[in-house]
Amino acid sequence: MKKIVCMLIVSIGALLVFSGCNGMEPEQQNVQNQKVEKQVVVQKVSKEQIAKIIKDERLAQLNTLPEKEFVVYGEGIAPMNTISPAQAIALAKRAAVTDAYRQLGEKLYGIRVNAKETVKDAALKDSRIVTQVNGLVKNATITDNKYKDGLYTVRMELTMSGARWKEIFSY
Repeated sequence: MKKIVCMLIVSIGALLVFSGCNGMEPEQQNVQNQKVEKQVVVQKVSKEQIAKIIKDERLAQLNTLPEKEFVVYGEGIAPMNTISPAQAIALAKRAAVTDAYRQLGEKLYGIRVNAKETVKDAALKDSRIVTQVNGLVKNATITDNKYKDGLYTVRMELTMSGARWKEIFSY
């Protein structure tokens, strides 16, 4: 009889183990499944919405950038064969302003350098270096200028917002 009771207890235990009973009521299992389902959220986003989000984030980053300030000093020499001292000063000033714009263009857009050397009989015969700047400089202001001993010097500044800087030159 003890043997039958033991067999019965063991078979009930095995039945419980293999039946998948985890000790929870079916209602508790449904609540637990609902919690898991609530954690997963599927959201459909169109390409236009993604483009708008990226644009908004980019604009938010641009608005926090500080201003960029560029300062250059242009120099111009008065030519020797002028009619009057006033003409010499005017031409020197024009050369100084042009030099300042060239330097701003170099800072903003870079400079292209082409070089050529000619060697003959193991000696340098000719060396040519050509530089070129291409760019558009707007809103530069002359903040200081002076003329002394035939040399005209110009201080030129260009201030640009960080947003505008990134818009034009971020590549």
